[in-house]
Amino acid sequence: MPGNDFGYPLLLQYEKFSTLSKHMPNMLLENKGAVARDHLANERNFLAWTRTSLSFATIGLAVTQAFRGYGEGILIVGKLVGASLIGLAISLMIIGAYRYYVAAIWMMRGKFPVSRAAVFNITVASCILIGLAFILIVVNTSRM
Repeated sequence: MPGNDFGYPLLLQYEKFSTLSKHMPNMLLENKGAVARDHLANERNFLAWTRTSLSFATIGLAVTQAFRGYGEGILIVGKLVGASLIGLAISLMIIGAYRYYVAAIWMMRGKFPVSRAAVFNITVASCILIGLAFILIVVNTSRM
């Protein structure tokens, strides 16, 4: 079996077909210092963004379903809050993927970008949407 520069067999060369291959080709980095640890931490960070995104999507679906049997006004507001939470989940997934690739590129250059603005914006949006969901629940239970 033919091999590459690192002595590994060329089983698949799918990086040729990837649209990201120009910017992020598959690489085999030399594990000096904390290279492997840093890149594995970056992958765990991406998985945390994914978990958070799925959690917000689940909460959005739960809020939407929780107000189905009530009045039309509460139902519309519940759908809006649920849809906003699902929209936030989608944006979290996009931000997480973007953050993963940007951090990987910067780590290969020996630097690491800090994402303070993204954390602040997500915190504000999350607090607003969760607060709206809480108000809906309080208003809904007071009518019973």
